[in-house]
Amino acid sequence: MSSLRARDIWPALALGLALSGCAKPADEGQGAAKEQPAKAKPESGEAPPAQAETSADVLTLGAAKIMRVGHEDRAIELLATGPVTLAGTPFGTISPDGQLFDPDGVSMMSVQPDGSVIASDGPTGMVLTETGGSLTLPKLSVRVEFAADGAIATETSGPNAVLLGTDPPALRSEGCTGPVTKTCALITLSYLMALGNPDSIPDDAAP
Repeated sequence: MSSLRARDIWPALALGLALSGCAKPADEGQGAAKEQPAKAKPESGEAPPAQAETSADVLTLGAAKIMRVGHEDRAIELLATGPVTLAGTPFGTISPDGQLFDPDGVSMMSVQPDGSVIASDGPTGMVLTETGGSLTLPKLSVRVEFAADGAIATETSGPNAVLLGTDPPALRSEGCTGPVTKTCALITLSYLMALGNPDSIPDDAAP
C-alpha cells in the first residue's frame, strides 16, 4: 500500500480518531462510570429489565488481500481466522461481531448492523456497504468500490487527499468478493484514514 510501517499504523489510526473527535481517553470513560449511581436491583418477584439484542455476525471473514498497484509486496492481508497483516507483520485482528482490535487486543472500532463504524466516543466517519464504503472527515473524504475482477475504484477529495499518494491511489484486491467485501472495505478505509493523517506519517515514509 505504502511505506507506512505496520508498527506505525495503529498509533496513527488512534491519533486520527482522536483528532476527528472519535476517541475518548480510557480514564475519562472510567470516571464517568464511577459518577453514575448504582442501578437499583429488582425486588424479588420482579422480572429483570429486557436486554437489547445484538447481531452475532456483522462481518464475514475470509482470506483476502488489498494492494496498491506496483507495491504488491506491501499487501494488507486478511487471514481467514481474523488476523490482519501488513507485509507479513501482524497489526490487528477483526472479529465476526464487527470489532477491529489493535495488536494489543484493544478494540479500536466497532461496525454496527447498519454499516456505520463507531469508536469509543462516536462515529468515525466510515460507512460500509455490501460493495465498498466511504470515509468522511473534515479534511479527507474517500469512497471505495470493490469490483468482481479485483479492481478497487477509489474517489478522494479534501486537502489531505494528497497524502494518499496518487490521486486517486490505484488499488486492487484478491478475495474481496461476496460478503467479505464489507470486511475488506473496513480494512481499506481504516488504512487510508491513518495514511491521510498528516501527523502520523514519518518524513521518510511519505508516499
